Amino acid sequence: MTTVRTLFDAAAASYDAGRRLLIPCFDDFYGTVAELVAAHTPEAPRGLDLGAGTGLLSAVVDSVRPRARLVLTDLAEAMLDKARRRFAGRPDTEYRVMDHLALAAENEFDLVVSALSIHHLEDDGKAEIYALAARALKPGGLFVNADQVAGDTPDMEARYWRHWYEAAKASGIAAAELEAAVERQQLDRRAPLAPQLAWLRAAGLVEVECRYKNVSFAVMCGRKPA
Repeated sequence: MTTVRTLFDAAAASYDAGRRLLIPCFDDFYGTVAELVAAHTPEAPRGLDLGAGTGLLSAVVDSVRPRARLVLTDLAEAMLDKARRRFAGRPDTEYRVMDHLALAAENEFDLVVSALSIHHLEDDGKAEIYALAARALKPGGLFVNADQVAGDTPDMEARYWRHWYEAAKASGIAAAELEAAVERQQLDRRAPLAPQLAWLRAAGLVEVECRYKNVSFAVMCGRKPA
């Protein structure tokens, strides 16, 4: 986790500028989260963004729920500093430098979201954070994980990686930025989609589904029983 923190602290200054170039399906990927939040949360939800980084996903939540009371967490303090600047003057916004697995909330949030962060955990950590997120939700609350998933086989995973790399390279991103993104991916511990949906169900969530998928980019969601 120290290495993850170091790499993302170093990336904080230029992180947002490269998102559209590194996520080929950027609008649909984040747009799906916005649609879920708009459809399944109250007008002023209490929300938690795990691995919030610079606040990009929280900004998506804010776009459809401007009265949301948000808690943003991340290991990398430099990333959260960018989020603080992004939301300067926004009321009811809290920032916590913390590991996902330190989450201890219970029945506290209407919404728990995460984007491109949980894939840094080993599989047992993923299952654990899904359980902790489910516990943190109020009855009826929504969990959304917008993340990258692995292919089901080594050949499929190789195709997934090649698809991402070629799309990112074709976007016109600077060579140094692409190289840095590839370096960060060495820390990824991506898992296939099917077991992740099973872990969400095992955590006690219902209506579990993959709402959106474009090669390795997937939006998974579920709700805590009311």
